[in-house]
Amino acid sequence: MVRKSPEPKTSLYAFMAYYLRFLRMRHRMTQTQVGEIIGCTYSQISKYEAGTKQLDEKQCESLDEAWNIGGLFSIMLVYAKWGPDLNWPARLLRYQIQASVLRIFSNNLIPLPFQTEDYARGLLGAGYAARLIDDVESAVAKRMEIQARILDGDPEIWLVLDEMALRPMGPPEVMREQYNRLLELERLPNVSIRMLPLSATPNIGVDGSFWCFELPNRRLAAFSGTALDVGRVIDDQTEVAGVAVRFERIAARAWSEDQTREHIAKMGEK
Repeated sequence: MVRKSPEPKTSLYAFMAYYLRFLRMRHRMTQTQVGEIIGCTYSQISKYEAGTKQLDEKQCESLDEAWNIGGLFSIMLVYAKWGPDLNWPARLLRYQIQASVLRIFSNNLIPLPFQTEDYARGLLGAGYAARLIDDVESAVAKRMEIQARILDGDPEIWLVLDEMALRPMGPPEVMREQYNRLLELERLPNVSIRMLPLSATPNIGVDGSFWCFELPNRRLAAFSGTALDVGRVIDDQTEVAGVAVRFERIAARAWSEDQTREHIAKMGEK
């Protein structure tokens, strides 16, 4: 079954998907033949044409050369990386659920896999007060469902929390439960939690949180954003590798798991 191309006007990534199919058909080629040009299977070409997966730099260069189009795909990719992508929430969710290994750096709040229901309700309540959310309870239920799907299968999770992310985001009873939740998850063999202390500032994590994913097919992906509902999912393997190095540089300045556990326990006691 041929997947439908996305609406080309929604984003530059969508236009690249649309134009890939247009040029393939213009050259009277099958998806298998195009796959031979960029080194992948016909099923992957189907995903590229449907916009559920993005071409990387080498693939764009191969298409530009094969079809002699003056570097068009390579040029579009440069601008697509910094433009809006309306499909990012669905792509992010897919990677969050599929990943066998997640590396998360959070500099301002406790991230989704570790949130208690009341902590999430407080955050979403702020969104409701700002008229960004219509129904808090529905949003909480959806968030908890996603959390369960992320944790299903016991993926490896490596979390580095900026100390600022542990600041109170609700009344004492909510934060006590939240700190206990962190300690509970940290005891699992597949979860590591480390804190980046304020004394480590300045560092390269002060400009935002991000996620790195290792997928079952050995591919990598990354995500950064969410401010003002703008997010960027990164598929390019070279660029993702750079994000992974960024995570390791931040983690190198963090406290050990034991030090972090002791600090969180003291915060819970307070």
